[in-house]
Amino acid sequence: MPGTDPHIETLEPWVSVGVRNTVPMAELSSVFGPTYEKVAAAAGEAGAQLVGPAYAEYFGMPTDTVDVEIGFGVDRVADVPGCTVTERPGGRAVVATHVGPYDKLEESYAELMPWLEMERVELTESMFEFYDSEPDEDPATTVTRLVFPLA
Repeated sequence: MPGTDPHIETLEPWVSVGVRNTVPMAELSSVFGPTYEKVAAAAGEAGAQLVGPAYAEYFGMPTDTVDVEIGFGVDRVADVPGCTVTERPGGRAVVATHVGPYDKLEESYAELMPWLEMERVELTESMFEFYDSEPDEDPATTVTRLVFPLA
């Protein structure tokens, strides 16, 4: 599978700060920008530095709605009003890469799902998208990591 290159790797522990909401799928793309701005401002006011790329953690399979936490990694645990701060333990995960516009992510998931079934990996209840490219870069070269922590 040359497109997404799924493999298992070990993730380092990290601390996240984010906001979790259930959002209509049709409105999901409009929620990211304002939520990232809110989280970044709240983290900064709490004295935490943003670390690494922005993320979205998805809980369960999306339907007409999606249960998602949107946020950033931070350098330390801090009380960030209006946000959830989580100490992530790290561990093994399936990691794949999507290169291209966000509206083509479904194609990468469609390519990845048979691999997950074939490998018979046991996954946790949630998965992540890490947005390794800035959103204003060329959509054709945007890099999104798809991360499925193993149970």
